[in-house]
Amino acid sequence: MSRQKYKEFDFREFTFELVRHQQAIAGKLGINLTDFKALGLLHRRGEMTPKELAETMGMSAAAMTTVVDRLEKASYVERKRHRADRRSVTVHPVEGSEHKVEFLYKSLLAASKTLLPAYRKKDRALISDFLARATEVFRAATAELLSSK
Repeated sequence: MSRQKYKEFDFREFTFELVRHQQAIAGKLGINLTDFKALGLLHRRGEMTPKELAETMGMSAAAMTTVVDRLEKASYVERKRHRADRRSVTVHPVEGSEHKVEFLYKSLLAASKTLLPAYRKKDRALISDFLARATEVFRAATAELLSSK
Protein backbone atom coordinates (compact mmCIF):
# COMPACT_ATOMS: atom_id res chain seq x y z
CA MET A 1 0.00 0.00 0.00
CA SER A 2 1.56 3.28 -1.05
CA ARG A 3 1.09 6.25 1.19
CA GLN A 4 0.47 9.68 -0.23
CA LYS A 5 3.28 12.10 0.40
CA TYR A 6 2.35 14.57 3.12
CA LYS A 7 1.67 18.01 1.73
CA GLU A 8 1.85 20.89 4.18
CA PHE A 9 -1.45 22.68 4.69
CA ASP A 10 -1.44 26.09 3.04
CA PHE A 11 -3.52 28.47 5.16
CA ARG A 12 -3.27 31.23 2.57
CA GLU A 13 -4.70 29.13 -0.23
CA PHE A 14 -7.39 27.71 2.07
CA THR A 15 -8.47 31.14 3.29
CA PHE A 16 -8.35 32.54 -0.24
CA GLU A 17 -10.86 29.92 -1.40
CA LEU A 18 -12.92 30.35 1.76
CA VAL A 19 -13.19 34.12 1.28
CA ARG A 20 -13.84 33.68 -2.43
CA HIS A 21 -16.74 31.33 -1.63
CA GLN A 22 -18.15 33.76 0.92
CA GLN A 23 -17.81 36.61 -1.56
CA ALA A 24 -19.82 34.58 -4.07
CA ILE A 25 -22.58 34.03 -1.48
CA ALA A 26 -22.57 37.71 -0.53
CA GLY A 27 -22.89 38.61 -4.20
CA LYS A 28 -25.86 36.28 -4.61
CA LEU A 29 -27.48 37.99 -1.59
CA GLY A 30 -26.80 41.41 -3.13
CA ILE A 31 -24.56 42.59 -0.29
CA ASN A 32 -20.83 43.08 0.16
CA LEU A 33 -18.52 40.75 2.08
CA THR A 34 -18.28 42.94 5.19
CA ASP A 35 -22.06 43.09 5.44
CA PHE A 36 -22.23 39.32 4.92
CA LYS A 37 -19.76 38.79 7.78
CA ALA A 38 -21.88 40.95 10.10
CA LEU A 39 -25.03 39.10 9.08
CA GLY A 40 -23.29 35.78 9.73
CA LEU A 41 -22.31 36.87 13.22
CA LEU A 42 -25.90 37.77 13.97
CA HIS A 43 -27.11 34.42 12.64
CA ARG A 44 -24.60 32.49 14.75
CA ARG A 45 -24.56 34.55 17.95
CA GLY A 46 -27.95 36.20 18.00
CA GLU A 47 -28.85 39.82 18.58
CA MET A 48 -26.03 42.24 19.31
CA THR A 49 -25.71 45.94 19.91
CA PRO A 50 -24.05 47.85 17.08
CA LYS A 51 -21.13 48.47 19.46
CA GLU A 52 -20.72 44.73 20.18
CA LEU A 53 -20.91 43.96 16.49
CA ALA A 54 -18.31 46.63 15.68
CA GLU A 55 -15.92 45.41 18.38
CA THR A 56 -16.29 41.78 17.30
CA MET A 57 -15.56 42.67 13.69
CA GLY A 58 -12.74 45.10 14.54
CA MET A 59 -14.54 48.08 13.02
CA SER A 60 -15.34 51.58 14.17
CA ALA A 61 -18.83 52.35 15.45
CA ALA A 62 -19.36 54.75 12.53
CA ALA A 63 -18.45 52.09 9.97
CA MET A 64 -20.75 49.60 11.69
CA THR A 65 -23.62 52.07 11.52
CA THR A 66 -23.16 52.11 7.75
CA VAL A 67 -23.07 48.28 7.63
CA VAL A 68 -26.27 47.99 9.69
CA ASP A 69 -27.94 50.67 7.55
CA ARG A 70 -27.14 48.70 4.37
CA LEU A 71 -28.29 45.39 5.87
CA GLU A 72 -31.48 47.00 7.11
CA LYS A 73 -32.15 48.54 3.69
CA ALA A 74 -31.58 45.11 2.09
CA SER A 75 -34.13 43.63 4.58
CA TYR A 76 -31.65 41.27 6.28
CA VAL A 77 -31.61 42.90 9.74
CA GLU A 78 -33.69 45.20 11.87
CA ARG A 79 -32.91 47.46 14.77
CA LYS A 80 -34.98 47.01 17.90
CA ARG A 81 -35.09 49.29 20.91
CA HIS A 82 -34.51 47.67 24.29
CA ARG A 83 -37.76 47.49 26.28
CA ALA A 84 -36.29 48.77 29.54
CA ASP A 85 -33.90 51.34 28.06
CA ARG A 86 -35.33 52.89 24.90
CA ARG A 87 -31.95 54.53 24.19
CA SER A 88 -30.37 51.11 23.71
CA VAL A 89 -30.67 49.40 20.32
CA THR A 90 -29.92 45.84 19.29
CA VAL A 91 -29.56 44.49 15.78
CA HIS A 92 -31.50 41.32 14.89
CA PRO A 93 -31.49 39.21 11.75
CA VAL A 94 -34.85 39.36 9.97
CA GLU A 95 -36.78 36.11 10.18
CA GLY A 96 -36.04 33.99 7.12
CA SER A 97 -32.70 35.64 6.33
CA GLU A 98 -30.76 32.68 7.70
CA HIS A 99 -32.60 30.32 5.34
CA LYS A 100 -31.53 32.43 2.36
CA VAL A 101 -27.89 32.07 3.44
CA GLU A 102 -28.20 28.36 4.23
CA PHE A 103 -29.68 27.74 0.78
CA LEU A 104 -26.56 29.26 -0.81
CA TYR A 105 -24.30 27.03 1.32
CA LYS A 106 -25.99 23.90 -0.10
CA SER A 107 -23.31 23.30 -2.73
CA LEU A 108 -20.55 23.44 -0.11
CA LEU A 109 -22.44 21.10 2.20
CA ALA A 110 -23.04 18.65 -0.65
CA ALA A 111 -19.35 18.72 -1.60
CA SER A 112 -18.28 18.21 2.01
CA LYS A 113 -20.49 15.13 2.27
CA THR A 114 -18.40 13.51 -0.47
CA LEU A 115 -15.15 14.65 1.13
CA LEU A 116 -15.54 13.44 4.71
CA PRO A 117 -16.45 9.79 4.03
CA ALA A 118 -13.05 9.39 2.38
CA TYR A 119 -11.59 9.57 5.91
CA ARG A 120 -11.85 7.14 8.79
CA LYS A 121 -13.87 8.21 11.83
CA LYS A 122 -10.66 8.71 13.82
CA ASP A 123 -9.22 10.88 11.04
CA ARG A 124 -12.40 12.94 10.84
CA ALA A 125 -12.08 13.64 14.57
CA LEU A 126 -8.49 14.76 14.00
CA ILE A 127 -9.52 17.00 11.09
CA SER A 128 -12.31 18.51 13.17
CA ASP A 129 -9.87 19.15 16.01
CA PHE A 130 -7.39 20.75 13.60
CA LEU A 131 -10.02 23.08 12.16
CA ALA A 132 -11.24 24.06 15.64
CA ARG A 133 -7.67 24.83 16.68
CA ALA A 134 -7.02 26.65 13.40
CA THR A 135 -10.04 28.84 14.12
CA GLU A 136 -8.49 29.80 17.45
CA VAL A 137 -5.13 30.47 15.77
CA PHE A 138 -6.89 32.81 13.32
CA ARG A 139 -8.78 34.49 16.16
CA ALA A 140 -5.56 35.12 18.11
CA ALA A 141 -3.61 36.28 15.05
CA THR A 142 -6.40 38.68 14.11
CA ALA A 143 -6.63 40.04 17.65
CA GLU A 144 -2.88 40.68 17.58
CA LEU A 145 -3.12 42.48 14.23
CA LEU A 146 -6.01 44.61 15.44
CA SER A 147 -4.33 45.51 18.72
CA SER A 148 -0.94 46.49 17.26
CA LYS A 149 -0.45 49.97 15.91
